[in-house]
Amino acid sequence: MIRLGVCTKPENMALLAGQGFDYIEISLSWLHGLTDEEYAKQLAIVKAAPIGVESANGMMPGAIKVTGPDVDEAAIRAYLEKAFRRAHEMGVKVVVFGSGASRRVPEGWPQAEAWRQLARFLTIAAGYGEQHDIDIAIEPLRRAECNIMNLVTEGTLMSALLNLPRVGTLGDTYHMICGHEPYSAFIQAGRLLRHVHISHSLGVDAGRIWPAPDDGEDYREVFAALRAAGYDGRVSIEAGCEDMAAGGPKAFAALDMARRA
Repeated sequence: MIRLGVCTKPENMALLAGQGFDYIEISLSWLHGLTDEEYAKQLAIVKAAPIGVESANGMMPGAIKVTGPDVDEAAIRAYLEKAFRRAHEMGVKVVVFGSGASRRVPEGWPQAEAWRQLARFLTIAAGYGEQHDIDIAIEPLRRAECNIMNLVTEGTLMSALLNLPRVGTLGDTYHMICGHEPYSAFIQAGRLLRHVHISHSLGVDAGRIWPAPDDGEDYREVFAALRAAGYDGRVSIEAGCEDMAAGGPKAFAALDMARRA
């Protein structure tokens, strides 16, 4: 059965486990930025928790560019080595490459060259994924957040052309709604779909919040498309939540009902 998780920090793991969630998703750039002492404390929290850390988003910090004239491959490699090592120790199985500030194409930079740079970056990253037993899921972002790779179909195409075992694509329902992309893109991605983000969309400019029963979103449609794609991986809630204790049970109920429909 598809596993349900939440994008959050380890401090919330026990609470979410009690609500029925299977795992959490952390930020890779946050994990990388921890001091050794801070990291040890977070790792201890994770090791003692009733659920695990199975995925990570925020793959690259904005200060490390992967497109444009300021790409520094040595800096990229140094970052990935430390970040993926820590992620593996945490139990992470898939890292999400959204990172709009890192991959955004500078004005005047050729798009064709930017696509080649993305391919080069993903090839490098795949090596660290292989070393640490972690998959990489390309996250298409809405155009307001990034000016390249905005659709699941584009992430699928990049994954297919690279043909690297550790690289696939991701579908985020919020970005898909903003880009008017149908959930049939999951089916087209097929085995290349490695991860999913879900939320209740408030509109292109209004953001997103946690799902809830009868919030107007048809989550059954999402899970039906995932089943048709043969997907049995993870679906993480990625959205704001003012009160996780109150919102968690509602979100879990809405998504669990949809995945069992």
